[in-house]
Amino acid sequence: MGRKLFIRTKKLMLDQADILYVESRAKKVEIHTMGAQQNIEIYATMEELMEQLGEGFYRCHRAYIVNMAYIAEYGEGSAILTSGDKVYVAKKKFGEFVKAYKRYLENGGVSSV
Repeated sequence: MGRKLFIRTKKLMLDQADILYVESRAKKVEIHTMGAQQNIEIYATMEELMEQLGEGFYRCHRAYIVNMAYIAEYGEGSAILTSGDKVYVAKKKFGEFVKAYKRYLENGGVSSV
């Protein structure tokens, strides 16, 4: 079994491998998961989630944390996930994002799940 993300406000445990990306929306974060009928909204900060999430997750923008296992392609300013969702990559973080993604792939990650 993989790493879990415990969401205390919903008394829910999520398998981190099922998380596509996390999106910040005002004081809430929205967790987008594979095959979910509905996304999960919780009160939390992106910093709190980054502390809980394992390797393979990258904060590519102040509003997005992406699971690198689901990146299908990337270009200047965004990454397209295997689900078809698009997440933004901050201009200032693009070079660092590319390095982190390449390191992820070199260390046994795969570009799609």
